[in-house]
Amino acid sequence: MTNEMPGEQDLKALRELLGDHAPAAGDPDSRLRSLLLDLADAPSLPIDRASFDWTEVTPGIKLTVVHEDAARGTRACLAWGRAGAKTPRHIHRGGENILVLEGRLRDERGSYGPGEVCYSAADSIHAEEVVEDCLCYVVYYGELETVEDSAG
Repeated sequence: MTNEMPGEQDLKALRELLGDHAPAAGDPDSRLRSLLLDLADAPSLPIDRASFDWTEVTPGIKLTVVHEDAARGTRACLAWGRAGAKTPRHIHRGGENILVLEGRLRDERGSYGPGEVCYSAADSIHAEEVVEDCLCYVVYYGELETVEDSAG
């Protein structure tokens, strides 16, 4: 038995999951709880893709907004990608959490499969590639902007 309050183990696990991208030690635990609760709103599997209106945001990747909270500046979406599809390189003006529900994607930091989270902090720059047909629950905290690739 430990002296920890209920939920502290979950916060430790979330910090381990987020690794270098976890909020600094001085940040309140309420921020981590909020990130975790946002992901907990992901729809349960199986998901009937035909019941959503999808918009192709880049070749091979479709998006549908599930929930928006203007007061918090958040937008939760389902993203459906085909193997080989890539997002343009982009910067997040707020953070982004991607919970992989099915399939696999990767970015410059790693590869993510079902149940894994790809977290991008505010002002981080990256691009994702769909490795296996993929369905993800994505929570955006603010806007994102495409970044011109300097390699070329």
